[in-house]
Amino acid sequence: MKLSLGLVLALSLAGLQFLAILFVVSTSYITSETAMLGYARERLAEAGENASEHSKGFLTPAREAAHLSKRVLESGIIDAGDVEELEKYFFQSLQAETQIAGIYFGDEVGNFVYVMRSDGPGQFRTKIIQPSLAASAAQLIWRDESFAVAATQIDEADSFDPRQRPWYKSAKRQKNTIWTEPYIFFSSRQPGVTVAIPVLDDGSFIGVVGVDIEISSISNFLSQLMLSKRGSALILDESGKVIAHPRMTQIMKSDGNTALNLVGIKDIDDPVAQAAFSELSVNGAFKIEQETESEFVYENDKFVSFLKPLSSFDLPWTIAIYAPESDFTQSIQDNRMRNIWLAAAISFVAALVGLALAELILRPVRAFAVRTALVSQGELSATSPLPETYKELEKANETLIDQIAQRREADARIVKLNRDLSHFSRVNLMGQMATGLAHELSQPLTAISQNVDAAITTAKQEDSTNPELLNILNELDEQAHLGGDILSALRGFVHKDQGEKKPFDLNELINQTQNLLHHEALVQGISLDFHPRDLPPANGNRIQIAQILLNLIRNAMEAIAEADSKHKEITILTHTKTNQIEIWIEDTGPGVAPEVTLFKQFETNKKDGMGLGLSISRTLAEANGGRLWYDSAYQEKSRFCLVLPT
Repeated sequence: MKLSLGLVLALSLAGLQFLAILFVVSTSYITSETAMLGYARERLAEAGENASEHSKGFLTPAREAAHLSKRVLESGIIDAGDVEELEKYFFQSLQAETQIAGIYFGDEVGNFVYVMRSDGPGQFRTKIIQPSLAASAAQLIWRDESFAVAATQIDEADSFDPRQRPWYKSAKRQKNTIWTEPYIFFSSRQPGVTVAIPVLDDGSFIGVVGVDIEISSISNFLSQLMLSKRGSALILDESGKVIAHPRMTQIMKSDGNTALNLVGIKDIDDPVAQAAFSELSVNGAFKIEQETESEFVYENDKFVSFLKPLSSFDLPWTIAIYAPESDFTQSIQDNRMRNIWLAAAISFVAALVGLALAELILRPVRAFAVRTALVSQGELSATSPLPETYKELEKANETLIDQIAQRREADARIVKLNRDLSHFSRVNLMGQMATGLAHELSQPLTAISQNVDAAITTAKQEDSTNPELLNILNELDEQAHLGGDILSALRGFVHKDQGEKKPFDLNELINQTQNLLHHEALVQGISLDFHPRDLPPANGNRIQIAQILLNLIRNAMEAIAEADSKHKEITILTHTKTNQIEIWIEDTGPGVAPEVTLFKQFETNKKDGMGLGLSISRTLAEANGGRLWYDSAYQEKSRFCLVLPT
């Protein structure tokens, strides 16, 4: 059977268009799938880092509370035998750090003071044991938020001896800070760990301070990680026990005698987690030395897993994360099928259009054939003009060109949307990390404030206290609160709130910044030199400018310390220009290598840096109508230049 020329042209047009669309769809699918899988691995790595930072931020207050209690007892601020003062101090510590479940002290005599959170009849419960007393039974006191007594009880059956507890023995034996293995707390029935530290008196061991923390909040954090539809994260200890999971009920089981224990990775009611990580637990040991990424198959689904050790506090914990690839590629697969059907529909329409176009193309051919036949028969002159039907082909060509242009515009819009999506993801990550940075900085500020408050209390108790010492301590307290204000300003900037801009005394701000960093510089043997000049008021957000100065000076101090420079000097110079003030911060550090890119997010040459300080500082400077740059042409010293409007 012979096909007509029109049908051949229509089918050819439809077939070629279908193949072209299919090629574009396939290429786009492969490229998009590769990009999404790369994005999935980045998400898992980011989630692991977030979980690690959250865990460290959760554990830090407990360790700091233990160390602070040790210093308070060893310095004599509170006598180890003063039960009432010790209880008040532990009570205040629990109020300051909400993640702490309990804090206590036991000595070599057997005395024990323990303040913990309680469900009733008061919000806090104190347990006091004094074997030296005639009535050595355990005394229980419940108190409310104001330290008022809500109820009391004597438990004569309580035979608790702190000297026999594992945390006491370990801290005494190791003579250093120790962390216990995770276990189920008897009172709260929640998993937790204990940090314990020995207390000495002139080098002699007198007792141990212990701090209990429930790690359930880590599980709550893991449940809030937006990994994917079926992705999950968990934390394992070195024996393979699951200590944190998005579903808390998964990690505890009864031993048959009402006692609760943490489950191992091989016994957890999470078959995907078992398939991913159970084989890594060998002979009861589960310890990862470095970040590891792998793949596994469960029920015909391909999964990606990520393991990251918690490199903090000498805790051999491992963060484990998994997610199926289909969670990230399913939409692409669905789009691929839709695009294939769309290509088939377009090809069918193209076939119909092709038949019409073929008719238009063949019409002048038929007219020419008829004309030729008439001429051969002598019925028509050869000089007769040809039919003017070829103009239709030109119009069809123009129509095809318009279609191609529209398709390119659509592709360009798709590329733009993909760029916008990538940009949104980066901006979102920037906000999370900036928030995490602000959270991390708040911890040492809290510790500083607590230490200063304790020092002020001690100084006020001594009648012979030097007034200058009190003034210094009060100034430290004010500067700690200033640091808190700076963190608030940083959080506000992350949320597009640049704060109020108004004139302020720049000399005063630089002096305050110098005073804030004076002790830190003195410890490192660094000289901070600033010679005030007659300056007009600078115009901007004072707190944000303080953040810039703090970051630049601290960067200079870190550079000098890491290079171990012979001359350790930081000089702050100011110059006035038309409608602006220029501030130079010079240091005797090693300078910046030419290959280092400054002011770029997430790029840094610091050992422990996040690559955000200079980027945030430049952004703050520009938000206040100023500029910030590094003067690479100045060779004598390292020099950062900050310009502010007046």
